Amino acid sequence: MAERVDPVTLEVIRHRLQHVTHEMSAAIVKTAVSPVMSEARDFSCVLYDADGHIVATASTVPFHFGVCADAIAAVRRRVPKIVPGDVFLANDPYDGGGLHLQDVVVMRPVFRGRRRVGWASASGHMIDMGGLVPGSFAPNARDCYQEGVRLPPVRIVRGGTPADDVWSVLLNNVRQRDVVEMDLKSLVAGTHVAAEAMLALEAEYGAAALRAACAAIRRLSARVVAARLAEVPRGEYVHQGWVEFGDDAFDESFLVRCTLRVEDETLAFDFTGSSAQCPYFFNSRPHIVRSELAVRVHQLLAHDVPFTDAVLDAVRVTAPEGTIVNARPPAPIAAAHMHVALMAMELGETCLKKALACALPAGDVAVRQRRVTAPGGTTGMGLSSWHGAGETFLAMDGNAVGAGACANRDGIDMTGSDYGGPGLVYPDVETVEQAYPVRYLHRRLRADAGGAGRFRGGASVEAAFTPHGVDALEGTTLGMRRAVPLPGLFGGYPGACTRFEVEGEGTRTVALNAAGVPLAVGHVFRFANASGSGLGDALERDPERVCDDVRDGYVTAAAARAAYGVVLTADGAVDAAATTAARAAIRAARRARAGAVASHVTAEDRRPVARLSETIEVVQTNGALVARCAACGAGIARAPAGWKTALRAAECEVGTGEYAARTAAWAPRRPAGAVVLREWICPSCGSLLDTDVVLAGTPVEDDVRPAFWTEGRRP
Repeated sequence: MAERVDPVTLEVIRHRLQHVTHEMSAAIVKTAVSPVMSEARDFSCVLYDADGHIVATASTVPFHFGVCADAIAAVRRRVPKIVPGDVFLANDPYDGGGLHLQDVVVMRPVFRGRRRVGWASASGHMIDMGGLVPGSFAPNARDCYQEGVRLPPVRIVRGGTPADDVWSVLLNNVRQRDVVEMDLKSLVAGTHVAAEAMLALEAEYGAAALRAACAAIRRLSARVVAARLAEVPRGEYVHQGWVEFGDDAFDESFLVRCTLRVEDETLAFDFTGSSAQCPYFFNSRPHIVRSELAVRVHQLLAHDVPFTDAVLDAVRVTAPEGTIVNARPPAPIAAAHMHVALMAMELGETCLKKALACALPAGDVAVRQRRVTAPGGTTGMGLSSWHGAGETFLAMDGNAVGAGACANRDGIDMTGSDYGGPGLVYPDVETVEQAYPVRYLHRRLRADAGGAGRFRGGASVEAAFTPHGVDALEGTTLGMRRAVPLPGLFGGYPGACTRFEVEGEGTRTVALNAAGVPLAVGHVFRFANASGSGLGDALERDPERVCDDVRDGYVTAAAARAAYGVVLTADGAVDAAATTAARAAIRAARRARAGAVASHVTAEDRRPVARLSETIEVVQTNGALVARCAACGAGIARAPAGWKTALRAAECEVGTGEYAARTAAWAPRRPAGAVVLREWICPSCGSLLDTDVVLAGTPVEDDVRPAFWTEGRRP
């Protein structure tokens, strides 16, 4: 008979377990010595039941949760005898490790006597793990053996006694060994605090009650996740993007393509069609993509219940071996969690948002739709790592990307999370200057960064610093979105692209993924991160909100006129008549470039029965399903034909004056092959129905294929 616990005791134990993870975090912050851990808090803490199932979490980087659970599963499979006092470590993405080499996973089984009560894990970013460059992010590495120390699950404490031989091998191969040693020991300390607290909790409530509570947490979470999955319209949804490497002289792009199949109890993300693995450091692995995707699924569908294995179980990732999403050794993999994995996560997340948009906004599903955001917050990072005076530091404010616009608000500024809540903490400028040999000239919000839309993307960071107290610094850049901006959603426009520059004897552009970047005394490193895109047609934004944006420095007056059609008077107020005329002119120009599409589809004035997008309604006319413009009701396509292929997409090259005039977003031209903005425009009213950013020549496809539409049946 299954063990049971009453609801009140369940909630008390659940909150106590959650508090234990916060106690773990506090111990790590107090013990770690690198600002990456103690200030930016690039770590996570997880508690598990005796069988390694997640029951409580605390993190500024929730992407760790899934890979930490995978690491514990690897320990349980491989180690025949686990005893009290054992502590394990892993960091190899190819073999039981975490997100990437520097994100080391420390795992401790919790015993009472010889009986295992649970597990605790802590994963944190080490400032160095060896390899070609300080900091161990090596864009110039061409295989994984050049990148640093990779360890499969190994004991670092045996029965309560440190495994000095393992520690010696590890620390002998890293720079700043004293810092790395203390940061590793902080993770060990965090798991010790968790073990003591978990045993105290069991002593207070009894072993049976704790086991029953852990099982109930997982069971109730699974029930909610299953119910939320049932709300998502079944079908196939597609999105794709490109990861970039190089500069103007040598520029490569790698396709990441995602097809989401919404099934009865599973979200199946298929990355077939993605590029082959490459000789650069951002190759990834399916378990890493799954760990990151599961976080977004949780935030979208079930943020109000604890993150448990139920969320991980709902996410299935398929990627052919040998592709950039499922690389084989010896492909380099030190940034396995970043460029490709974050792109794969963002594409999968966008597919899920497209699926949610196919349901009518009513009841509980409307709650989920209000959490939909445009792309942003992750794949626009502009990180850099610097070495000087014998120490290495990571410029953590390079994570400060503006989030994509939300369905009912603007995007969050300078955050790695589209949904708020836990996220990396960017150390104060004063803290960084005290710890490292730099002097900041400024760190501020970037104007015109967020993509234009009914709701605009959040603002990203724009910053500059110079060496201080050293002769020079040498840097490694880790950037994304050089020439392919974050695309908008439901008619929103893209955000700005990332830019790195060194200013000294002139100004030179720095490649987004480069090693050995020199920064002399008196020279300045400037970086401006990409930013999240807009959601909805920018011409639908309240002119007074645009006026406020100009006053607050988010949008320039020129951008307000170009992208939003809002004209301001000399004293900064909205010129209502001029704004009406400007918006009418923009709509007329849109209709002209969309072309006159001869539509033989009639959409009678009926209530919609479903949607294909926030901008495309579905009605039933004479027994057939018809897609129509949600703004004006004009018919566009009849099921099962796709509405995008029924219209003619208008295109312009990203980085040109024409692109800037439409979007007001900064982007460079890509010499290696054009990047184009595609617009789908209602030929009747001129509303912007959708946008996309692709490499020139990419075929147009219908990316939203819910089962009710392809089968021609009313949902």
